[in-house]
Amino acid sequence: MINAIKKTTCVLAVLAATSTAVMAESIDVKVIGTITPTACKPTLGGGGTIDYGNIAPASLSNTTFTVLGEKQVDFSITCDAPAKVAIHAVGSKADTATDVTKSTAGDYDIFAGTLFGTPALGVAGLGASDGKNIGGYGIRLVPGTYTVDGNNADTITRSAITGVWVPSANLGAGSLFSTIYKELQISWAPKGTLTPMAFTTVAGKLGVQAYITKTSELDLSKPINLDGLTSLELVYL
Repeated sequence: MINAIKKTTCVLAVLAATSTAVMAESIDVKVIGTITPTACKPTLGGGGTIDYGNIAPASLSNTTFTVLGEKQVDFSITCDAPAKVAIHAVGSKADTATDVTKSTAGDYDIFAGTLFGTPALGVAGLGASDGKNIGGYGIRLVPGTYTVDGNNADTITRSAITGVWVPSANLGAGSLFSTIYKELQISWAPKGTLTPMAFTTVAGKLGVQAYITKTSELDLSKPINLDGLTSLELVYL
């Protein structure tokens, strides 16, 4: 009888232990997160608009193009952590630029006159009015105005295809529209070097200079709206 009681007790103990395991609850521990790349933001003064206002027809030539004054705005790039960044400019309506010679090497055609005090720069177009192309404009990073994290720096240039950095002075006037390079990129380097540097803030001036084709090509009996547009793309190096 004693043996029978012991066996029963053992069975009850096993049943009780099994019942406790079934009733236990669990909770998951998740380990999550995101490794985010450094983010940089470009900013242009004046909301990115270069406004030539009202242009008097009498101030324009009837026989040749008229170059308007250069306009400059503040331009900066701010990053949330040090990053190596370049700029690539994409000028829309490049095919509407007037008074140009076709470039066989670069992305932009060659202006017949002088912009930023420099001849033969690349230009994009100002659109058309009644099917007549209006003119064009150049765009540049104004040399000598840029600081990187508060220190003076050089601007350097390369074709994204060749990948070889050269001084931006080789292009003349700091132009963003190249007549000799495909997919031009411009970045910043410590003074006297050609290696892009990481930064959190770069700041300086961006210049634009427009020109109007000879007015004999245009209908001046009604308003003509200049309509140039360039996108400044950031390229992480």
